[in-house]
Amino acid sequence: MDIYEIRRANLLGLMRGRTKAACADKWDTSASTVSQITSKNPNRNLGDQLARKIERAEGLAPGWLDVEQRGLQLASSRTSAAPDSNAELVDVEIVEGGEPLRPDEVWLPLYREVEFAAGNGATQVIENHGAQERFSLPRLARAGVQPEHAALAVAKGDSMTPAIQDGATIGIDKGCRTITDGQVYALDHDGMLRIKRLYRLPPGRMRVVSENADEYPEEIYHTGDPEAPRILGRVFWVENFL
Repeated sequence: MDIYEIRRANLLGLMRGRTKAACADKWDTSASTVSQITSKNPNRNLGDQLARKIERAEGLAPGWLDVEQRGLQLASSRTSAAPDSNAELVDVEIVEGGEPLRPDEVWLPLYREVEFAAGNGATQVIENHGAQERFSLPRLARAGVQPEHAALAVAKGDSMTPAIQDGATIGIDKGCRTITDGQVYALDHDGMLRIKRLYRLPPGRMRVVSENADEYPEEIYHTGDPEAPRILGRVFWVENFL
């Protein structure tokens, strides 16, 4: 087995007897990421950074997940009615997403870009549009975000790397739309969902800054300009799947 197959097998052994949501909360990631890194998706392997993060959260030595024998020892030492087959265990975890919420979970809507009904290629940013995902209530509480003000979105592109990776899920506090210099915000910019750092400028202007400034120069707008981005909320959480 290669390193990613070893990590996946060890991770499945580590998860035995626990739900995907419980593991995601302990590892400070999303349930969808846990599903993907425990599946056989070659595009979402368990990378070094998240592997070390999981080991720290579980109180394991660095590199524990990389060693096949130790993972198998842990799996055989646990008693559980869960299937022994990794494939069956993944299937169980995916089906679990449709079960009722636990007391410490909440459904959050997802912001998405969708095309106008006219079908002319123009888009609009819509909250939910039939999409939602489980999220940890304790995690919201730690961030000081009320559940009714919380939403999720998925980052696209490399304009905010390395702070926010392409494909990462972000948490948005819709109750916080006042600019605090240097904080990251989700924006609706003429139907495009953008994630940027914002800074205030006098008089009544704002800087829109990408992390990858070499390829994406900063932009300046008057806040009252109809063409300026509309702030959806402050980003309070970023999924880390590396």
